[in-house]
Amino acid sequence: MKDRQIQSTGAQPSIPILSPILHWLAMPAIVFLRSRFGFSFLSPKIVFFAFVWAQLLFSIYAWIEQGAWFKYWAVAGFGLGAAALYLLHLLLAFSREVGRQGKHDFYSGTSHLLRLPGFSQLRGNPRSELILHLWVEPFLALTAAAMLRAFFTEHRLSTWLVLVAVAMWLKEFINFWYGIRSEKKHEDIIEDAEDKMPGSSTAEVPLPAAGTRKPRAKRAPNASTDSREELAMEQRYAEVLRLMPPYSREQAERNYHYLIKGVHPDPNDAAEGTNEKTAIMNEAIEYFRRTLGS
Repeated sequence: MKDRQIQSTGAQPSIPILSPILHWLAMPAIVFLRSRFGFSFLSPKIVFFAFVWAQLLFSIYAWIEQGAWFKYWAVAGFGLGAAALYLLHLLLAFSREVGRQGKHDFYSGTSHLLRLPGFSQLRGNPRSELILHLWVEPFLALTAAAMLRAFFTEHRLSTWLVLVAVAMWLKEFINFWYGIRSEKKHEDIIEDAEDKMPGSSTAEVPLPAAGTRKPRAKRAPNASTDSREELAMEQRYAEVLRLMPPYSREQAERNYHYLIKGVHPDPNDAAEGTNEKTAIMNEAIEYFRRTLGS
């Protein structure tokens, strides 16, 4: 039963066809600008493995074809560097997964700018990382494109970097918009929960009385009956904590601490409360802590 309740995080926010193309265009710059990626951010993007192979073949062609290397050395060098870094990051992410030290599977990397003096204190700040990923890094790619065109008269790589910068911005904007919608969804759940809290004119969801249930009588094990009872218990506790499937421990903890404040002023002492609603909320969060794990 425990395995059934552990939900996967699902895929990254994506738009069919467009998202793989954006990934293919953006990753050559992203791997230069960031490190410590989540494993799934790198591993499922097979389109970039195709890019790595194509880049290798192109570089071999440019090297052996007479006069081609002079035209394409910048593109070939940049692409080979990006391919090597991508494979290195993927290997490091795999090793961290094996060592149970990896970031969240879909973590899009830590910007090298956050390691510079004066910026290191911003590490771990989601808003700062958003600004860097959405605005600063695409601007750096555009700046590199402009400098290549102005000082080195390199038009091929500079044109590619312009496309890369646009792809980086669009890729991060999709994630940004997805985050806004996720927050709005959570706020709607909390708002619905507030309408049912004590003192609201809306009828409350009836909660089972704590401490008044009779102990279950011993009976012969029945897998089908046990499964139905467990599912009913899960649905009841999910309703108590105002959870929507797929359930996650993070969401359960967040809703619990928010809702418990409405019935107990100090959530740290909520376990000591005698209020029936406090007791059932404690039961619900303990259930999800046990079944969803850490």
